Amino acid sequence: MKDLMDLAGQLAGELFELSMALDRVGNAAAARIGVNQTDLICLTLLSRRGPMSSGEVAAELGLTNAAISAMAGRLEKHGYVTREIDPNDRRRVLLSVQQEGAEQAFAMFDGVYQAMVELFGEYEERDLRKLAEILPRFRAILQDWA
Repeated sequence: MKDLMDLAGQLAGELFELSMALDRVGNAAAARIGVNQTDLICLTLLSRRGPMSSGEVAAELGLTNAAISAMAGRLEKHGYVTREIDPNDRRRVLLSVQQEGAEQAFAMFDGVYQAMVELFGEYEERDLRKLAEILPRFRAILQDWA
């Protein structure tokens, strides 16, 4: 039992180390494309989920609507997003990814993405399925804590 708890503690420590490494990568990548890390997180969110209202982005990122408005302005200025009136509710503004800008921004991750795919290719399907089950649960713990 002690060995299992030691392993669990080691894994928890590695996940926190991973989060710090992701933070460093995010800061470096954001600086490279001329935005801050929160802007890059917003761009990633919109790329993964599609158009979202300013309020939805604010809720997801834990920011104020004013902060989202400023962020949208920066991302729009760099050609990464557009702001449009929601055709279904003219009171809402939708943020949408500019595909060409996002592709340029995310191209810097192509090498690391390929390296991850190759790493995962070294493992059995059951191991990858288990990891795919654990990581969202880890993320949920962090989101609940924040």
